[in-house]
Formats: sequence, C-alpha cells, structure tokens
Amino acid sequence: MKNAAMIIVSAIMGFLVLGIVLTIGGSMNRRCEAETILPSAMEKTVEGMPFAEAGGSSGELVIAECVELLAAEIDTDSDVVLKVYQNDVQKGVLSMKLQEKFQHPNGMEGTAEAVRTIIREERENVSKEQYRVRFYRNREGMLGEGSCYKVYTVEEGQCLQPPAEPGGNGVVFAGWHDWNDYAADFSQPIEENRDYYAAWE
Repeated sequence: MKNAAMIIVSAIMGFLVLGIVLTIGGSMNRRCEAETILPSAMEKTVEGMPFAEAGGSSGELVIAECVELLAAEIDTDSDVVLKVYQNDVQKGVLSMKLQEKFQHPNGMEGTAEAVRTIIREERENVSKEQYRVRFYRNREGMLGEGSCYKVYTVEEGQCLQPPAEPGGNGVVFAGWHDWNDYAADFSQPIEENRDYYAAWE
C-alpha cells in the first residue's frame, strides 16, 4: 500500500515538474522568437525606406511593409499585437513593440514582448582616394634608372602587404626602404603615393 502511494505521489510530482518545464520552456521560446523576429523585420523595412528628400514613402506604407515581413516570419496561432511608438520616414526612425499572447500547456496565458527602435543613417556615397605604391629592385631603379618591380593601387587608409622579395644575384635582401632610406613600415595606412626600393647587404 505504501509503495502504491509513493508511486502515485511520484507520478503527480513528475507531471507537475513536466508542466513547469514546458511552461517555462515555451515562454522562453516565444520570447526569443519575438526578440529575434521583430528586429529582423524592422531592419529590413528601414533598409528599404527611402529618405523623404529622395522621394520618400508614407508612414502607412512603411508600417504595412513591416507588418507583412512580420507576418511572413512569425509561425504562431496566437494573438499578436504590434504597437508603433514612432515612425518618422523623413528621419529614418522606426520604433515598435511586438506583443504575443499565447496559452501555456497548463492552460495559463503567457505573453512575450520585444521592443525595438531603429534609426537609419543617411550615408553619402563617398569614394575614397586611391594611391599608387611602387616597388623597385634597387635605389637606382627608384631614381629613374631602372624598371619598376611591382605597382599597387591602394585605397586611402588601407595597409599594404609588401610583395615577395625580389631575387638578388648573390646578395642578401635587407628589406624595403623609402626615399629617405628609412625601413618601410607596412603597418601604417597608405595616405599618399609611395615608392620603395629593395635594400641589399
């Protein structure tokens, strides 16, 4: 009799623990889904949002596009409420709250919420300056008495890896040097046209 009572109590405890785990797990899954889907849909919407001076779109169209993206991504039969806090097409600002109400396996109601504000920056399409970097086999070549070993075009602010050392006839390569006979520092970004020559020992 004692064993039967213990088995029944253990079974009831097991069902309770299982119900609690399912409730907590379901709530966490819903919250994670809401926190992932809302930012994704909003970012896609804001990326496609033209600025007002470029012909812009109305706020209602922006919201409709975001709702369409959310509807495509949310896989639920629960009630979903979308609140718009701010929608400024001219400034590229979109602020929303997504709230999902659902039923836990134990019959209790649960909610999952996500709030997100996205500001789209207007960036001008500025192309960076490009510089020429030439490498010569020796100093005389750099002074105009020989041909260039390698030539690179480098975007401003980028660093350049030096080319493979040129082969020397019985001499040892001692690194690349600049016009002032200083050893080249290739860790510094390129900000002007540069010439280097191979130094030999």
